[in-house]
Amino acid sequence: MVHAARTLTLATALLAPLSWVHAGTSVDPSGHWEGAIHAPSGEVSVAVDLARDEGGTLGGTFSNPSEHIKGFPFWNATVDGGAVRLEIKMGEGAQAFVGNLAADGQSLSGDFLVSVYAVPFSLKRTGEARIEPPPRSPAIDDALAGEWSASLDVGGKSLPVTLRLSNEADGTSTGSWGAGGGTPTPVAIEYRERRVTLESTVTPSAYSGSLSADGTEIAGTFKEGALEQPMTFRRAVAR
Repeated sequence: MVHAARTLTLATALLAPLSWVHAGTSVDPSGHWEGAIHAPSGEVSVAVDLARDEGGTLGGTFSNPSEHIKGFPFWNATVDGGAVRLEIKMGEGAQAFVGNLAADGQSLSGDFLVSVYAVPFSLKRTGEARIEPPPRSPAIDDALAGEWSASLDVGGKSLPVTLRLSNEADGTSTGSWGAGGGTPTPVAIEYRERRVTLESTVTPSAYSGSLSADGTEIAGTFKEGALEQPMTFRRAVAR
């Protein structure tokens, strides 16, 4: 989840001037795309998956293997003629791919934007979109279901964290969390004898804690890489 509270480690390396793109021919960008952000400090390999839902709305995910990010949902994805804008919201930071589709629909290139900086990117379509559905976990106790809030200390700054856990009609449970107003990302849930384990399927983040006897707090530890810190979730909405 710390990845959801920082940029993609590119902001300090972005030296290219901001450039905007213009709409071209109308091409559907749905599919799996692979390529790189061409930062001055070196190539950053990335993958993008785009697809339309039943209503025709474009959406998708972003992956960055070097940051161990896999399938991070786009905050917003739009196409206007041949112009594509894919927005990523990680915590308080926002980035975007802004580019043009080639006339044959097989390549996408433009600028990766961070604040007022830009760096070129290029992607090639390699097949169908590979968007994995959110994980389904065994049903959880009703005492655990609901919305929870906590805070995470990143670089001396406290970021609000929201956790949502729910039981589904098919007998499974689903969960998601997000930091600093960033896009919520899915977590797998394990719950046994008041012990709660949450594991992100998008970033290398995990949490383990215990539900209090009165069901109002989950006290435990958040981990991501070398980072390990106490974190207590409190029920955000009264039951």
